[in-house]
Amino acid sequence: MAKYQSRLDKRSKKNTNKILNIMIAVVVLLILVVGGSILIGGGNDKSSDTASSSTGNGGNKKASAEENKSDTAKKDDEDSNDKKAADDKEDKDKKDKDEKKSDDDTEKDLKSEDDSKLKVQDGDEPNVDKTVVHPDWKPVGTSQSGEHVSSYDLGTPDWNEKVKALSYATGIPENNMTVWYIEGNGSPQKSIGTVSAKNDSQAYRVYLQWIDGEGWQPTKVQELIENDKN
Repeated sequence: MAKYQSRLDKRSKKNTNKILNIMIAVVVLLILVVGGSILIGGGNDKSSDTASSSTGNGGNKKASAEENKSDTAKKDDEDSNDKKAADDKEDKDKKDKDEKKSDDDTEKDLKSEDDSKLKVQDGDEPNVDKTVVHPDWKPVGTSQSGEHVSSYDLGTPDWNEKVKALSYATGIPENNMTVWYIEGNGSPQKSIGTVSAKNDSQAYRVYLQWIDGEGWQPTKVQELIENDKN
């Protein structure tokens, strides 16, 4: 009986060791499986992160390139607009300079006359005290072209040129001259204007003649006894 029990204990111990060995093997296998899964999963995550980072950088580079292109195009447009504005200003300045030179040259020519040639006569008409004529009076110039049409509308080129001729004949500066009246004198190429200096009661009646391509030319100035257009 004791011998049988000893065999039984040995067999039982052997079985127990076998079971323990199996369990150890299972545990080792589980460790290997779990460890492998972790390693594989970590590698995939790293690859995914790398791919995502690569994609993100590519997107950023593309966006940056498009932004730089847009900025360059905008700067080119601004430079073009600035150049156009500068060219327009230069053209305007040149035009203004040329016009001023032309006006200055005309004014210089008109002031170069010899006042000793003035012919002054006593008035032979009602309300006329004196009549003044200068043989060297010239046309004042014109910006008009084509067939001339006399205008009596304030501010038109023809009106402004009439005012310039009235100032030239009387010697009263335009900015100090009151224009009382401008009217026709029997034809579209003849006019009469009545003017006086500001704050001065002395009035003058000026006769003008149109010269094609050259403008209005004074032909006679009458010093009035009283202003008949006031």
